[in-house]
Amino acid sequence: MRDAEIAGLLAASTVEPCGGAALHLLTPADWQHLATLVDPADFAGLFVADGRAHALFFRAAPLLVAVTLADKAFPALSPSIPAASWFERLAAERDGAIATGAADTRPAVRHGEGDAAWPRFAEPAGEGAFQVGQGPVSGLIARPVHRRFTIEAGRIARLEHRHGYAHRDVAALLHGKSPRAAARFAARLAGDAVVAHALAFARAAEAAGDGAAPPRAAALRAAMLEIEQVTAHLLALAGTLDIAGHAGLAARLGRARDDIAAAVAVLFGHRLMMDVVIPGGIDVDARMEALPALASALNDAAAAARRIGGFGVRHALGPASALARERARAIIALAPGIAPAIDAAPAGEIVAPLPPVSARGLGSAACARGMVHHWVKLHDGQIAAAALIDPAAGRFRALEDAAVGLEMEAFAMLAECYALPPGAIDG
Repeated sequence: MRDAEIAGLLAASTVEPCGGAALHLLTPADWQHLATLVDPADFAGLFVADGRAHALFFRAAPLLVAVTLADKAFPALSPSIPAASWFERLAAERDGAIATGAADTRPAVRHGEGDAAWPRFAEPAGEGAFQVGQGPVSGLIARPVHRRFTIEAGRIARLEHRHGYAHRDVAALLHGKSPRAAARFAARLAGDAVVAHALAFARAAEAAGDGAAPPRAAALRAAMLEIEQVTAHLLALAGTLDIAGHAGLAARLGRARDDIAAAVAVLFGHRLMMDVVIPGGIDVDARMEALPALASALNDAAAAARRIGGFGVRHALGPASALARERARAIIALAPGIAPAIDAAPAGEIVAPLPPVSARGLGSAACARGMVHHWVKLHDGQIAAAALIDPAAGRFRALEDAAVGLEMEAFAMLAECYALPPGAIDG
């Protein structure tokens, strides 16, 4: 029934061209109504451009909708879609676009500017509850994020994150550049999703010009994406198992990840495959002499991942067990097919020219934690506006929910398994 209502609502909307996904321009009433109909889990992100607020949903395919700003305001989605709250805070801060009726109006990344109430966190409610702050600076190598724990009876009653310490405003850095020049910046949003962000950006630029990468480039891009997912899973598992007391298995997983990176450095010229994916294709072809080393390292990774299914390891992982096994299954599923896919990539060109168009495009790609999405607006072949969406925003929220009821030691293990880079959400 809801799918039929959504279809009817979209059919009544004004449709504008956008490569990769049609843009549905909604009335404010339909914008709010859509928020009550969609599955909140399908929400990917929200951004402001062209005097409109845009919301992106993704299930099997992307759905892009927009509403025109009225006096620099738009109806909030967060009352129906809690995950929209972070994006509404960003929109208010970066674009001056206010989400009317928003569930949370606190600053997003620029905390403390003219704000005497800084830091803003929910006060402990229970008797005997107290707060503990962690980061962004500590005596250890740590991610640049502040965590504020509310502790009751020795367990976490609430967790909030403060972001912004890794804020670079990457989307703004793309403005005025050609897609080829801007690709370097888009790829650097998150170190564990270099290929995913580069590919999503490239696909957006290609979709805007109704172009596509040559078949060989498309095949190698797909293999690179899977390599990146495997290495991200390996790194998260190695860190989690080290905390869990399985140093031997952690070292084996870490060694497999390093062996894969070493093979990839020969295969594509960079351990993280940085700047290999470009709009129109790829910048360097695969050096096939490195393929046997890559295949061997991937086989070692799959063999090590299978050990995570053992009872002793599962028990030691505690609250991180389910996520760790999910990561292990992903490694086991992906690893065997990567080298054969590279070997089977069709011969031919690896890059195609992009026409200097004035158009919009949307591109998506999968990373280890979900789908990343890039939207671009081109004017005479130059970036006029852009939006970069990483699933880290939703994953940070999921970590906050999962932390409730855990002791601090158990949370450390769970957070390591989530392996969320703050730069991915800070932008």
